[in-house]
Amino acid sequence: MGILRQIKRLQYIDYIIRRKATGNLRTFAEKNRLSKRGLAAVLQEMREMGFPVKYSRQLNSYYYEEDGEMVKCLFIKHGEILTRGETRSIGSHPENLCFS
Repeated sequence: MGILRQIKRLQYIDYIIRRKATGNLRTFAEKNRLSKRGLAAVLQEMREMGFPVKYSRQLNSYYYEEDGEMVKCLFIKHGEILTRGETRSIGSHPENLCFS
């Protein structure tokens, strides 16, 4: 599978998780045209990459344990301005930031 197709699949998975509209693993896999094992592997890789993916039996849906979403851009030019959220994600030590 090409990298662009994988990225689009991850974006779709991210979108459905943020909406809490995944259903159980079988339903979620069907929505992504994957096997249950294949989707479970994707979700595990997402967790390894830092996505806080959890499953709720009450909601019958996967969700993010923390507010957030997948980064929209994979390439950021040097010198771009950070948003408040991006600055917060760096940590609580503003002295580590370089503003040159």
